[in-house]
Amino acid sequence: MGDMAEDFKLLKKLNKERKQRNLENASKEGWHLHTEYHWSRTLNGKRLDYWPSRNKFMYEGKVMVGDVEGFIRNREGA
Repeated sequence: MGDMAEDFKLLKKLNKERKQRNLENASKEGWHLHTEYHWSRTLNGKRLDYWPSRNKFMYEGKVMVGDVEGFIRNREGA
């Protein structure tokens, strides 16, 4: 049983490190920072919410995970 507890601690540590890296690598340019973990901007007249520590974003009621900058580039040309 001790191995599972150690595995959980390791996963928790790795997840925290990943979230911190995501925050450090996210560009703040063009975003309204509500908190360190929640940002937003207007894209094509609609609100785009972004949670950089999780690489999660929401646009038109749809929640997505991934490259928000790529999503913005694709939508700006649309």
